[in-house]
Amino acid sequence: MTELKGAPRGLLLYYVLHSISIKPMHGYEILRDIDSKTEGAWRPGVGSVYPILKRLLGRGYVEADSTIQSDTRRVYRITDKGREELKKHGDMFTGSWQRWFAMRRLYFDMLDPAGLRHMFIEGSRKQFDMTKELLDSRRDALSLTDIDFMLREYSLNLERQLEWTQNRLRELKSNQAAPRMR
Repeated sequence: MTELKGAPRGLLLYYVLHSISIKPMHGYEILRDIDSKTEGAWRPGVGSVYPILKRLLGRGYVEADSTIQSDTRRVYRITDKGREELKKHGDMFTGSWQRWFAMRRLYFDMLDPAGLRHMFIEGSRKQFDMTKELLDSRRDALSLTDIDFMLREYSLNLERQLEWTQNRLRELKSNQAAPRMR
């Protein structure tokens, strides 16, 4: 798979730049990073990543670092101009999760009962894992006030979910106990 269908335009370019802003990397490291973080769901090819690195280099957003030796691979590091570019487009992908979430009903419609059962169970587990990972990975970038607010809101949502779930279970139990009319 060379492109993640429905991915925001420019995702790969800005993810490459973002990755290099965290630490100097060569192209193959970026490919491995994407593969690992998407659990293999998105595997851009070298034919996508290396032209992007060349474009970033040409625009002055990255430079090939000659002080870092990594076999024969070119290691790229971000420049001040590249940091400015990331900052300028930092909110570019903020709304992308909303677009993905908005499409959920299309997926629900196409699932057979076994697929729905799997998605329901795995989806809730993965949602919790994602929430923990997101907060844990970005905790240093957030104020204690923001973390407190986020956790309180999350707790309220969990309470609402638990109440809804318990009501559905009571309804199910009630329906099972009611005598069936034939």
